[in-house]
Amino acid sequence: MRIHLAMLRSAAWLVPGEQRAEWLAEWSAELWYVGRNCRRQATGFCLGAFRDALWLRRNRPPDAPRAPWFESPARCLASLGLVAAACVLLALRYYPPDIRLPLHGPIFAMLYMAMMALPALLATTSLRLGEVPANRHAWRWAFFAAKIALLLPIVFWGVLDLASMTGVKIHAGPIHCIVIGNVVALRWALIDQRRRCPECLRLLAHPARIGLPSQTFLEWYGTEFVCVKGHGLLHVPEIPTVSFRTQRWMHLDQSWSGLFL
Repeated sequence: MRIHLAMLRSAAWLVPGEQRAEWLAEWSAELWYVGRNCRRQATGFCLGAFRDALWLRRNRPPDAPRAPWFESPARCLASLGLVAAACVLLALRYYPPDIRLPLHGPIFAMLYMAMMALPALLATTSLRLGEVPANRHAWRWAFFAAKIALLLPIVFWGVLDLASMTGVKIHAGPIHCIVIGNVVALRWALIDQRRRCPECLRLLAHPARIGLPSQTFLEWYGTEFVCVKGHGLLHVPEIPTVSFRTQRWMHLDQSWSGLFL
């Protein structure tokens, strides 16, 4: 029985922390019953605990954003702007004049390596931003373009600054790191854009899991996010279906404003 308890305690580390104690107590009580009535099945029972723990880990609601400096669009652009300015200032000190870039001039080289990152970006994430109100497209695209305009110099100059400060020669290594950094930065920009309210562009909060995988045929199964300003709800499907291919925004009128004071 000690071996089986050790198996359950090992599986408990896969369970989210807020559910771990209750999960372990429930499975330990069931193990006592299984060991008393059918001891031969105790090992298989404990192996099933790993599957249950992995399911809980996989299907827990995503954590709410915990970065206050990225919560509002102004703070997000200001934070990225400060980092970009720091990278440029460091480049003025550490940037070697004889550096060899794929194209003549840092700006053209920056855009060229951003284009090189697009195929990998398409392979790792979707470019869809979801169904949002049409009257907010211009403001959202302007904010998205501003993020990209700040992320590209952060990655470009940041990698070159680190290479110069650490004494690494500028050959293929740092150039490849810039391309990989662009993939990560652009992917973050897309994910961040999907998790923002299309009306105020603040990060959405209070994620809640809705539905079950068995209900995907008749109802949607996924996560619901809420705008803290009360502008609406964002429904993100866990499994894209014919009737629910991408995330959808549901606008809330002024009658709901009393719930968000």
